[in-house]
Amino acid sequence: MKPILVNLNIGDQLTATSCGHVVAELIKFIAHQRLQIPYTYQWLKQVVNKKKMSENADKKDSLQSEMHFRLVSSALENLDYILKSLLQEINGSMIPEEVCIALGSTPVTCKEVYRLLLPTVCHTSQCHSNHIATDQKIQRCVFKTLVTSELSQVIFSPMTPTNMYIFIRKKQTNIPVTSDTFIPARGCRLPKDTKIVVVDFRAEKQDNLSCCNDFQIFGEVISESMVNLQLGDQSNFSEIESSETMAWYQSSYVMKGFKDCIVNGSSITNMWLES
Repeated sequence: MKPILVNLNIGDQLTATSCGHVVAELIKFIAHQRLQIPYTYQWLKQVVNKKKMSENADKKDSLQSEMHFRLVSSALENLDYILKSLLQEINGSMIPEEVCIALGSTPVTCKEVYRLLLPTVCHTSQCHSNHIATDQKIQRCVFKTLVTSELSQVIFSPMTPTNMYIFIRKKQTNIPVTSDTFIPARGCRLPKDTKIVVVDFRAEKQDNLSCCNDFQIFGEVISESMVNLQLGDQSNFSEIESSETMAWYQSSYVMKGFKDCIVNGSSITNMWLES
């Protein structure tokens, strides 16, 4: 299937920290919108933490409630590990060139893939460029663009809970991955009927990136990267395979999607809030 291409063009507004934050929020957004979690990540996290800290924690719950709580807690813990590891990689010595989110029972049989193309480098935290935007402004821009783009054809269609796999793509170097969570990926070609969404964070104009010394050093590398990986080359997006220049890594943690548990017409999470 033809990939859906979404160009955000915000690379010149990002620091490494804000880049990590917006990627993490986008993964949470996809998890909720694609019905892998029945409620928003923030609300579910609040409910689970409240139940864990409840004064009535020793109160005997029904077997159904206990089983669902373990299911929800495990899914959120795995997602937390994934996001924490991603933030380590993005804030490390070499930013991943791509973050890939695959939804399906296995990566080989995935139903949907979201490929996030990240800037090769971001502004340093000490940079005072006028182009740098706040996290809130960036996130508003990102999500407004996403919901008004062709992506809406995908995210508002029904989907059953499945597994969420996270991959990162980095240049082949002697520098190891920052987090132990990511291990070398075996690689695969995506099924022909997989829905592929490509979200490009990079900046079209590199002039605004010359304010930091790092950008001056890597200026030629940035330009070369932009030339080598054009959105028009759709063959790049139908596979997740390492090459002589690029290496793929897969998170050892997998988030398993789940449905809400309804008891007597009400979500069982309401019982956790009252406990």
